[in-house]
Amino acid sequence: IKSPCLTMYRKSTMDWMPVFLLCFLDCVIKSLGCADGITAGVLVPYEASCYQIVSESVPRQTASEKCTSGGGTLGVLPTSASLTTVGNKVKTEHESGMISSSVFWLGMNNTRGRILSNNGQDVTIPISSIQSQSELPSGACVLLSLSTGEPTLTSADCTRTFWMYGYICQYAISSSCRIELSFLTLLVLLVVWIQ
Repeated sequence: IKSPCLTMYRKSTMDWMPVFLLCFLDCVIKSLGCADGITAGVLVPYEASCYQIVSESVPRQTASEKCTSGGGTLGVLPTSASLTTVGNKVKTEHESGMISSSVFWLGMNNTRGRILSNNGQDVTIPISSIQSQSELPSGACVLLSLSTGEPTLTSADCTRTFWMYGYICQYAISSSCRIELSFLTLLVLLVVWIQ
């Protein structure tokens, strides 16, 4: 990975402190996780989102309402990489006993041979990734399941309120912390530059 920090360091080995501080603060900003206000469930930061995995078994509509009331949405895993990252965390937490559910509502639907988010956006995961499971009622809603032992997508009928599973909420990673840390980065660089 090419880093501007390394390039700057090679140009001037005498001024290593500002470069070190810049790199350190840049790493801190990039590694910011989930917002402090999200407390229930297991939290998984991934790219610009924070996924909250909740074991509470509820109907899909209730899951969607709970996510919305917390400032998020029912989770969307738009790529195979996001499915792998979040799915593996769910599997690890399930195996350790931190999560009791093995099936989770997502904000995705199987619509006319494509996987779409609840707001109609295409998801890049191919429809062939959805595996049918005999213990779940067939339907258009996409869920994350550990029924096979590995994290997979499956579909179920989400119109029936008696089908209750855990759920995954999705939140944007807090930008206010990023702004504060960016300001601190500039301030530190200014102080070091003046010296």
